[in-house]
Amino acid sequence: MANLMKKDETDLNTSALDLYAPANRFTSADRLHGRVHRWWLLLRRYWRLPVLIFPAVLGAVSWLTAFSGPTYESRARLWVTGRINLSETWSYTEELVNFLGTQVALLQSPAIQRRALARLLAGPETGQVPTGVGGGTPRWTASDAWALRQKLAGAASPPGSEAPAQIPFRVKVLEGAKSSTLELRSIGPDPVSTRAFLDSLIEEYLSFKRESHDQTSGQALASLNAEAARLKSELAAAQEKLQAFQASNNVVFLQHQGSGAENYLASLNRQLAILRTEEKLLESLKPEQWPETVAVQGGAGQASGEETTARQLLASLAQSQAALFQADQQMHLLMAQRDQLSHFLRPAHPKIIKLSQDIATQEQIVEVARDEAAKQLTLRRQAVAAQIRNLEAASKEWNVKAVETSRKVGEFEQLQQNAQRLQAAYDKTFGLVQNMGVANRVEQENVGILDPASAAKPTHRMLIHLAIGTVLALALWFALLYGLALFRDDFASHTELADHLAEPVVGQIPYISFSGSNGPLGIEGLEQQRFEFLEAFRNIRASLLFMNHDGPRPKTIVITSSVPEEGKSTVALYLAVTLAKANSRVLLIDGDMRRPGLHKYFGLSNGPGLAELLNEELPSVEVIFPAGVENLALLPAGETKRDPGDLVLSPNWAELLSSVKSQFDYILVDTPPVAATDDAAALAPKADGVLFVVRALSTSARVARGVLGVLRQRRAHVIGLIFNRAVSSPCERQYYEPYTRAYHWEPGPAAQAARLLTSPADGIKVGSGGN
Repeated sequence: MANLMKKDETDLNTSALDLYAPANRFTSADRLHGRVHRWWLLLRRYWRLPVLIFPAVLGAVSWLTAFSGPTYESRARLWVTGRINLSETWSYTEELVNFLGTQVALLQSPAIQRRALARLLAGPETGQVPTGVGGGTPRWTASDAWALRQKLAGAASPPGSEAPAQIPFRVKVLEGAKSSTLELRSIGPDPVSTRAFLDSLIEEYLSFKRESHDQTSGQALASLNAEAARLKSELAAAQEKLQAFQASNNVVFLQHQGSGAENYLASLNRQLAILRTEEKLLESLKPEQWPETVAVQGGAGQASGEETTARQLLASLAQSQAALFQADQQMHLLMAQRDQLSHFLRPAHPKIIKLSQDIATQEQIVEVARDEAAKQLTLRRQAVAAQIRNLEAASKEWNVKAVETSRKVGEFEQLQQNAQRLQAAYDKTFGLVQNMGVANRVEQENVGILDPASAAKPTHRMLIHLAIGTVLALALWFALLYGLALFRDDFASHTELADHLAEPVVGQIPYISFSGSNGPLGIEGLEQQRFEFLEAFRNIRASLLFMNHDGPRPKTIVITSSVPEEGKSTVALYLAVTLAKANSRVLLIDGDMRRPGLHKYFGLSNGPGLAELLNEELPSVEVIFPAGVENLALLPAGETKRDPGDLVLSPNWAELLSSVKSQFDYILVDTPPVAATDDAAALAPKADGVLFVVRALSTSARVARGVLGVLRQRRAHVIGLIFNRAVSSPCERQYYEPYTRAYHWEPGPAAQAARLLTSPADGIKVGSGGN
């Protein structure tokens, strides 16, 4: 029954998981929110980086722009022109899939730009720059070319010299949106040279395309001419072989002889087939069966000439066989008569004797006829065999003649077909050569000038460079933030803490600023803190109260952290007060004998305390003091005279805990950090549980995992994690603050008056980032 109930419970849980399967989406959203929250915290912490980066980058950009001199920009446009489709000729084609991209690469290539610069440096005498639409005087003069040569080379260079490697102009090429156009932009230090360089670049680009076309066409034409010459020589050789064969062989006679030989061989093969059949028949027949065979063959209907001749021969041979048949028939008639008379007459009767004598005579005649027929049959067999041998010899002879004739006819046909194939290939290649010549004469340009180079205008580089500098500064800022995010392994949110550490998170304490003074703590001083801060400790208190509902709750709790300044002492202090306010008897032990501090918050002295107790100088009743809060007692750290690490290992610890367990509901021990000393790791196994404090944006995940591993090795029971100084994002605060204000409890007028009469104006000043 129990197993059945357990199975039903498992099925119910499985159904519930299936029902809420979309929860994975919320898990992903929670993790995404955690990453966004970490970036928001990074931006909040390192907001000073833009203050340093942006002025530096923008200042450098402004300085470089101001001292680089003015620039001018000239623009022009090219377009892909239409072409007439000449289907009868061959044409030069380019790759069309990325046609515009290829033209952009050509216009921006250093080779063509150097050619344009060399054309520009050559001056108008040898390299006239186009004047643009409307004519007019050239925009580029010899003096301009001379000035540009001096600027680039430092001295005059003769006309026709190659352009220098450094090109003082920048070229941008943009593809037109949803159009087959190209916009060219030339940027240079001088308006005249910039415009002239763009015109020269366009001309050199078009000239380069023409040269490429001519070079490609020339290579193709040369290849076709070489192929045509090769085919022509092979065709001439094939025709010579064909003519030589015709001169040495009568082709017409060979073709006629081949046809006659084929027919004659077919006739010989038919005669051989008939004779072989007759030979097999003669070998299997007896003399008495010969007339029947002749009779059967005589009634076979129409027959060919050879078959008719064979039948005549058989008929002539059958005469002797007919005599044998008649004699044998007469003998059987006589024997039948004797048998018939034997029923009525005696064997000695003259008629019976006469018939017996006639039968004996007839038997002799049959025997003689049978011998004659056998002779004739043998002779016929020999004659048929001789005819077969003669026909076989003739067939072999004519077969050799037919094979030789067929070989010569096949050789002639092969020579003729080879000549025809070469003639067709030559005609086609020669046609390609002619078509390519026509195509070269009528070839059309596929790129034309839509707008020539415009007058160069000054460019506003400062704004453009400032915009680029702003983008670079932003990229640098985010790159630095990304690098910082990669190297930081602290916890920014509750989600990251739960994902990276296996222990449960029992509470989250928000990051707030405390209010108070140096007076005693008291209940009133605690209540003066912010509502969400106090509510966080109430949540931790509830977690402890309802922990281990199937077994005893942990009473002795060690509160520690990985490193100092993570807020473990503040957590121990406020958790003890919060538990005491819930009518739980609480003992707060300051176990940090190296850096004690809890006694300051209650206005008490540090000694005597825990050190004197562990050193067996005083009993426990003399070192436990009331803390000024109902249900709360304090055991200070005391003044140790020995190393605290040795005192922690004292057996008096166990005696202390066992003696006070019956007097208090909870015993909270504030210990040094685990990574700093071994005190907490040595004390943790003696307690019921450990509360591990993790500070947001401070505790290293690597260190925290190592410290928790040490506690597990010591057999310590870590009952949960407390996420201290958690920073909420503006969105979370905007979402939660209306509800916290709505549910915040304020004491009534009577309670406020009583508090003013019985307590100081302010509470104790405590920081959540303490020890």
